[in-house]
Amino acid sequence: MTLKQIDKYILQEEKIKMIDTLLKFAREAGELMKAKKYDLHSQKNKSSSVESLVTEADIMVSDLFAKTISESFSALDYMIIDEEKISGYGEDIFSEIDKHEYQFVIDPIDGTTQYAGGHPFYGITVGVYKNKKPYMGLVYLPETAEMIYFDGSKAYYDERGQKTELKPHKISASPIIFGHPWLWTLSENFSVQKALFLDYYSAVSQSLYTLAGKAKGYCMCLNLWDIAGVMPIAEYLGLEIREYKSDKVYNCISPEYFNSNMSTKNKCILCQPEVFEEICELVEPCVKK
Repeated sequence: MTLKQIDKYILQEEKIKMIDTLLKFAREAGELMKAKKYDLHSQKNKSSSVESLVTEADIMVSDLFAKTISESFSALDYMIIDEEKISGYGEDIFSEIDKHEYQFVIDPIDGTTQYAGGHPFYGITVGVYKNKKPYMGLVYLPETAEMIYFDGSKAYYDERGQKTELKPHKISASPIIFGHPWLWTLSENFSVQKALFLDYYSAVSQSLYTLAGKAKGYCMCLNLWDIAGVMPIAEYLGLEIREYKSDKVYNCISPEYFNSNMSTKNKCILCQPEVFEEICELVEPCVKK
């Protein structure tokens, strides 16, 4: 083997170890979530907003992730960006991000309000970024046993143990557009003959079904960890996270796209580029009052 072939082989082995570790973690975290969902007395709100609910399971999954990354990837130069621990980096998080080669991003439980209420549409999303660029990602719904992941080379849809490879540029025929009604409204061009507007109140659920081709698109305005695993998968499959009625595509962790609190600077749509203009004609951002 040549040195180039050896380097390629070593990189592939590293990718296999990384994705296997992340998949194992996600499934362990899913079992933990399901086990704890009937023991939700330990709940609190991080702020006055009802959407800021956090449960004991959120913290347990967060701690399990930190332990997994520490034990498996101690040789890497990395940092963890975790919804439950983001405040520890202070206001200048981008300076900290610039110091590390790898960024492991996680939302321990996306859809915590759904989870705490006993609904099935909650899940976990993990994204790996290398020098702030998408590298690997997964989104997982424990209750429905659905997972989409990108291993750095290919993407797969695992539905209750039945795994199929997802190919790039498969345009969805679904009429469903996901979006949160406090952020998005229907335009005068919208009609039920053209589309259906739904909200599962879970970024993981709505992203997964859009990535799987079971929805036309997902209208969003989210934090980095909400779309942590989505960006790498979307990039491989040919979907874009593009600003509403703009050419700007979110494709890295950058202050160009995210505020210091890691929220997207503007409202975006996850979809195939071929249907972007169509969705922009059917929905529009809510006007702040």
